[in-house]
Amino acid sequence: MHPTPLALILLILLAAACTSPTGTPPGGGTPQAIYTSAAQTMSARLTLEAGGTAVAQLTQIASQPTGTPVIIIEPTPPAPPATPTQLPVPTPLPTLSCDRAEFVGDVTSLDNAAFFPGSAFTKIWRVRNTGSCDWTPAYALVFAAGTPMVGPSAVFLPSNISPGETVDLSVTLTAPDSPGVYRSDWLLRSPEGALFGTGPDASQPLSLQVQVAGAAAPSKGAYDFAARACDAVWRSATAALGCPGSIDDPDGSVALLENPALESRLENEPALWTRPNAGSGGRITGLYPGYVVRPGDRFRAEVGCMRDSPGCDLVFRLDYRAVGGTIYNLGQWREVYDGRTTGIDIDLSSLAGDSVQFVLSVENRGDSLDADGIWFSPYILSAASQSSQTLTWSQRGGTDNACEELKIYLTGRTQATAQARSCKGGGVDLGSVPLTADELDQLLVWVIQLAPFDAELFNADVGKPLTSYMTFSGLGAGEATNAYITAMQSFAERLYNRIAD
Repeated sequence: MHPTPLALILLILLAAACTSPTGTPPGGGTPQAIYTSAAQTMSARLTLEAGGTAVAQLTQIASQPTGTPVIIIEPTPPAPPATPTQLPVPTPLPTLSCDRAEFVGDVTSLDNAAFFPGSAFTKIWRVRNTGSCDWTPAYALVFAAGTPMVGPSAVFLPSNISPGETVDLSVTLTAPDSPGVYRSDWLLRSPEGALFGTGPDASQPLSLQVQVAGAAAPSKGAYDFAARACDAVWRSATAALGCPGSIDDPDGSVALLENPALESRLENEPALWTRPNAGSGGRITGLYPGYVVRPGDRFRAEVGCMRDSPGCDLVFRLDYRAVGGTIYNLGQWREVYDGRTTGIDIDLSSLAGDSVQFVLSVENRGDSLDADGIWFSPYILSAASQSSQTLTWSQRGGTDNACEELKIYLTGRTQATAQARSCKGGGVDLGSVPLTADELDQLLVWVIQLAPFDAELFNADVGKPLTSYMTFSGLGAGEATNAYITAMQSFAERLYNRIAD
């Protein structure tokens, strides 16, 4: 018995509806016939629904006359859902904090600078305002942690500092009395009392670390420029300098020497070693804190080149200014490497009662590799001091290759003392003697009559050159003639021989 066309069509549809979705799909496994499991499930569901619809349609068709064409319309499967497009997540713009700072550099007192117990020094940090708010004078630099040392706990800013601008933050402190290494941390404080500093989160403090030596610095006179070198603000023609600095710094440096080697001799008193920046026309200056000049004050120093600096050619200057005012020159001295130094003695009485800042400076006019300037024992001699150096005499050469030095100190108008030393083998102190009444009278005559002078005497007897140098601090206006200079030479030589014998 042969099935009717309707029954055959139903069998085909039922077979299609019962086909497992895991069977081999039509098309022999081509890419067009491979779907994901989700797509296969959807296809099976559509096939069943289509089969039910076809049965209904065929039932109607079966009632039509035999021979009518059969048209089967298969539904088009829907396209697979599209994958959503991932939109980029916008990056939030960084917010600029109101108060934050950037450390630019140390202006004075680099970390681990050495100080004597009880020494006063000024620490200066240079910082930049990297926040979004102006810093006003209501902002302050405040002590935050570590050793407080002796000094203020807060220092207010000197002016308005806008974002992007820099400011030098300064605090004057006193080194502890006990030897050791000490650290002190400081932060900025807003008018509202919020503390902030440097670094990514504005929490890093401005710090200083100092080493305190084992003994106090010897003081000389009313103001010792060598002992207080790091109280000054030092600059070269190219940069701000730390104190003490590095002798290899091409920007220049300043350092304290306890036993300086001058071009003329070795010494055992402190001196400042000042190096201008490298290159022609290099310069270094030190601006000291304010000092109130008293009646009778005098500036004393000796300037020259350091030993083993044959290309040394320098100009030393002493200037002053009223605090924040115009700079005035008190004197300048040209020094070359010739085995001689220059003594300086300047009366400051015209400035009595004024608060001034002294400036020590050195300008290079020679080989920058040998631009080693020495300020030997720079200090202010007060009228209240017990004595003043009046005559300095030294002698080199002769038959016994002598190296002799003598200094005479005058105390008021009543007494004077001569000190002698041999400069052979690094220097030996020979002792001192008071001047006799006749010697004191002679010295006072010269002091009253003559103006200050430097002199050099040369004698080549018996083929052995003998050279003497003299520096005299007179108070008069008369010029020292050859007769005066020869008489002083004999005077100093007699005193030296009396002490040495």
